[in-house]
Amino acid sequence: MGQHRGAAPPAGAHLAPEDNRQQVHGFYLHRGSLLHESHYFPLLRPLIHKLQPTALLRVKLNRTARASRPVEYGLHTDVRRPGASTAIYYLNTNNGYTLFEDGQRVASAANRIVLFDASVRHTGASCTDAEYRMVLNINMMPPAGRPVS
Repeated sequence: MGQHRGAAPPAGAHLAPEDNRQQVHGFYLHRGSLLHESHYFPLLRPLIHKLQPTALLRVKLNRTARASRPVEYGLHTDVRRPGASTAIYYLNTNNGYTLFEDGQRVASAANRIVLFDASVRHTGASCTDAEYRMVLNINMMPPAGRPVS
């Protein structure tokens, strides 16, 4: 594994391999001159339209497998762009959660969305009562005049 000069190790780096099982699908990524859009991205357009971002930065699906005990993957931020927002859209109900650095916890409930400033450190936690925990992670520039706090 490469060294991370001047940056924290990636979330989950402290976990045993059996505790760090995640599948990811990248729907969208725009970083500098790089632009990637999955063939499945059009399925998300209604949700993206409701969020009304001025710009999309990244959209990805995270699917974590059931664990025998709750596993927190590590506090992190998704993007380092000033003024950016993160939206987490929960696709299934389970006893997993999102934990914020201030101790606030958001339960994984289907069709729930939480919006927050992208500079806020957070972590996901696995579930123990469903086959998987699945969330859609959207990093964006918020609608003009509506910063996310």
